[in-house]
Amino acid sequence: MKNRLKRIIIFLLTTLFFTTNLSAKEGKVLGASNHEVPKWFKDSFLEISDDIEEATENDKHFMIFLDFEGCPYCAKMLKENFVDDNKTSKFIKENFDVIELNVKGSKEVTWIDGDILTEKELTEKLKIQYSPTVLIFGENKNIVAKVNGYRNPADFQNIVEYVQAKIYHKMDLATYLSKVDKKEIYSFKENKMFKSLDDLSNLKTPVAVIIEDKSCVQCEHFHDKVLTNKDVKEEFSKYTVVRLSSKEIILPTGEKISPKNFVEKINLDYRPAVLLYDDGKLISTIDALLFSFHFKEVLRYVSGKHYVQYPNSYLDYLRVRQDELLKQGVDINVAE
Repeated sequence: MKNRLKRIIIFLLTTLFFTTNLSAKEGKVLGASNHEVPKWFKDSFLEISDDIEEATENDKHFMIFLDFEGCPYCAKMLKENFVDDNKTSKFIKENFDVIELNVKGSKEVTWIDGDILTEKELTEKLKIQYSPTVLIFGENKNIVAKVNGYRNPADFQNIVEYVQAKIYHKMDLATYLSKVDKKEIYSFKENKMFKSLDDLSNLKTPVAVIIEDKSCVQCEHFHDKVLTNKDVKEEFSKYTVVRLSSKEIILPTGEKISPKNFVEKINLDYRPAVLLYDDGKLISTIDALLFSFHFKEVLRYVSGKHYVQYPNSYLDYLRVRQDELLKQGVDINVAE
């Protein structure tokens, strides 16, 4: 009887052990979006100098779209700006030669300086932080516009028009976008997390400074989807959150500055933008569309001081963090 009871206990413990381990391996990445590159993209030998010269000869600009398979932001931007039959896709076809590179890829690319690198090595050389990233080149083979992350067609149209008209000879992209006559489509939304503070220099918590404007296409999504997500709200609870107003502000760095001068100084071309400070220093800037999982992980990267261990890039932290969650059996939804 005792031996039988002993065998039952061992069986139950063994079953529990394997069940626990199996469940710990069940984490999945959800929401990944496979996508195809448009057929009209240029066939290239990936000798970038030659590609730029050829585009210039045809009175066009050369564009690189950097992405990777499964990236939801890449799929969304490709579809809306390059695949769908709309004003933006037609404008790009007429005025740009476009190629796609995979940020994790192994194809060899001959860069402008003669370096021969894999796509992944080139991504590291250029310190690419977002997927997608768009690089657009002028006739002198310099990058005249760099777009970090997803842009909707209205915003991307402004960018490609800036390049096509060669306005980069007169001003940078952020300055141009601040002068473009854009429709007022957004009314500022209130949020209980937002504090009315003008002096952020002596706060003991991490600080998030949110920048919006009335022409912001993505601000509705930011409030309705991202800021209502429970994981995002939990991470934001560790911050003092302030939305930039029309009043002069003292930043966590101690600098006193007007909102206009601040926006010009940080040179951002995306709204809503979120600047994350810790211990009086600007640690990370969110200047592209991020869905809830990635957004809350940037918040955690700063509030948890993971930037100390991963100082070069949030992406270094994210790779480890995502692995950790999956091993714990946590499903990760990278999409909206």
